[in-house]
Amino acid sequence: MFKKILIALSIMLLPIHVLAETTSKTSTEQPPSLNETNEMGMKYNSSQYTKPEVATVNPYVQSNSFEGFEKAAENNEAILYVNKKSLAIKVQDKQTNHIWNSGLDQPKNYRINKMWEQMIQSAITVEYTDHKGKLRSESILTNSSRPKVKLTKNGFSADVYMNQSKIQFRLVVELTKDGLAVFIPNERIEESKRTKLISMKVYPFFGAVNQNDVNGYMFLPDGSGALIRYEKSGKKADSPFVGAIYGSDDSFKKTQKINDKVVPVHQIKMPVFGAVQGVKQNAFLTVMEEGAAYGDIVAYPAGVSTDFNWISSQYHYRYEYYQPTSKSMNGINVYQKEPNKFDIKLRYMFLKNADADYVGMAKRYQKYLVETDQLKKQDDKTQVRLEFLGGEVKKGLLWNSVIPMTEINRIPQFTSELKKNDVNQMFVIYKGWSKGGLTGTLPSKFPFEKKLGSTSDVKETTATLKKNHIPLYFYTDYTKAYEGARGFSGSKEVAKKISSEIISYQEGEKKVYYLSPWKSLEMAKEDINQYKDEGIANLAIDSSGYTLFSDYSKTHASKRVDTINTYQKLFHHLNDKMGNIALYQPNVYAWESIDRYLDIPMYSSNYVFATDTVPFIQIVLKGFLPYYAPFSNFNADPEEQVLRMIEYGAYPSFLLTDQPSHLLAKTPSKDVYTSEFSIWKDEIIDQYKKVKESLGQVEGATIVGREVPKAGVVKITYSNGKIIVVNYSDAAFSIDGIEVATKNFAVIEGGEQQ
Repeated sequence: MFKKILIALSIMLLPIHVLAETTSKTSTEQPPSLNETNEMGMKYNSSQYTKPEVATVNPYVQSNSFEGFEKAAENNEAILYVNKKSLAIKVQDKQTNHIWNSGLDQPKNYRINKMWEQMIQSAITVEYTDHKGKLRSESILTNSSRPKVKLTKNGFSADVYMNQSKIQFRLVVELTKDGLAVFIPNERIEESKRTKLISMKVYPFFGAVNQNDVNGYMFLPDGSGALIRYEKSGKKADSPFVGAIYGSDDSFKKTQKINDKVVPVHQIKMPVFGAVQGVKQNAFLTVMEEGAAYGDIVAYPAGVSTDFNWISSQYHYRYEYYQPTSKSMNGINVYQKEPNKFDIKLRYMFLKNADADYVGMAKRYQKYLVETDQLKKQDDKTQVRLEFLGGEVKKGLLWNSVIPMTEINRIPQFTSELKKNDVNQMFVIYKGWSKGGLTGTLPSKFPFEKKLGSTSDVKETTATLKKNHIPLYFYTDYTKAYEGARGFSGSKEVAKKISSEIISYQEGEKKVYYLSPWKSLEMAKEDINQYKDEGIANLAIDSSGYTLFSDYSKTHASKRVDTINTYQKLFHHLNDKMGNIALYQPNVYAWESIDRYLDIPMYSSNYVFATDTVPFIQIVLKGFLPYYAPFSNFNADPEEQVLRMIEYGAYPSFLLTDQPSHLLAKTPSKDVYTSEFSIWKDEIIDQYKKVKESLGQVEGATIVGREVPKAGVVKITYSNGKIIVVNYSDAAFSIDGIEVATKNFAVIEGGEQQ
């Protein structure tokens, strides 16, 4: 009864949805409430679920013209055509005869003005500032720029001089084994003395679809994954999706206090996007291979500016930022003086027939990551994550004190209780173990907080858990530095913005800085011996896997790509010298270094124009890298959360304490309102049992198919032949002679998949 009260309390305490970063509505890791959907049938047709696919009655028939185009290259799979005036391209699939077009054959037949027509028909559109500093736009066709085109073995190269902006660059387009590669080398970009390159869009209308002329959708790597289905133009959205790859760069943002009630949009973890023209007919997935750290994904649904659905990449050579000009923080907005230096490389991968959907896209991206050594096979066991909070700081009148929430030697007692109840696979994360508790100590990590135990207690606990085959990870962070904490110099070792301000933000009552990347790496190397002295082998690292920024410090400047390289070195070094590393919400460039993905997104951001949520990132990772859902004890509907974990292949997580959570009421961890192990023990056992019964049968297998037979019912097919059917709905569902009860799941035997 007490747990039911707590769950009811958690529902009342859910964050309020607000607008964040864009004009679109965002969502927490919670399903839509019944107040929002009114009826269950509507709920499972909302954008936080996947809709049943509408069957394509007739294949998509194109009316393509090759007027103005000439053949540039051909291989076993496709033929590439180019318009030498605009550098527009067409790619014809030799098996299906489908033609991918970067522009329009009859632009006069559509509702577009001259400026839009020029952008649509051109390969490249740039933004630049003129001699007065005014932002302007120019496409290849804007002032009849005359590209110098040279055909190559696999495609063509073109030297382009933009007549208006006086910007020059080289574009290289070539056929690959299963697609197309587009390359713009930075060394061939030249600016005039009076104009500055700001941004560039590359083949923005490639694969664009007019309204709902074809059954299909655009794919966004938002949260777990999101679709924008092709619909007729309407007033559903008045702004496009613009998402910065790996998040926006704090070096160019104004310092602001984080509002705890603002639920931020999901950060883009993977530099990919795609589109479908006829589900199970034709699709493409685009990987932003180079330049992604300075890139955006841009998606315009029909009705936003034009009647077309289009999705593209956009690259920033200069960011705008606020430059204070006085101590009172008055200032002006300006652009970077020096451009960001990077190559652009896009790889289009064409998919057809059974692979032409978001599942096929995810499988192809998985293959790409394996081929490029960015994704490696890890041990995949059905486990539960038990994350214990050790100590937390409480502010006092004269001095602060530490509240011991979970002493380390208590952990084996808890895991033993779970073992007795058939929870056989688990791992533990211990946080708040440093002197001073969870917050206020970073970047300093040592010594161990004496109220939580001694060094011998740490070693004894580690040994006991190891004997029971329970990995123990110690929580830490190599990006955050709290004001007033030990272990860093506030002026020399923290990152600085381009405006010379220190990068910082307000976290509750505490001010937090970003460490300079070089300092993070140096500190990680210095920490290794102390970790070993304390008996610490495995680490769970927060922030560093998903925080990406430039550092404009005078002595150790670090561009965004440099920060990626430094963090990769940090992860590799800890991997080589210690045990395993788990990261929270890591970006793709960190995946190769870790053995567990923590807090994987289970929903999309609920943008107003998104029509579906799909488990794209889960399909990419399943069978390679085990991943864990956000904490179940802060979910409004634990029953449905378990079903979604089973559907998405994610394992459960709990944030736990020995002591009652009300002791945290006046600490920085006051949001932890229900965590006591004794209260959540039964729920842990129940969730583990359900996940083991389902996902335990597909350990190490990959997801090869996903269907939605009806709203609220999902069928997932694995490579080992197992099929998991999840029924969220209020009615039983029959499949292959097996009835799946309401709010339940079933595992069905099937043939082994390739």
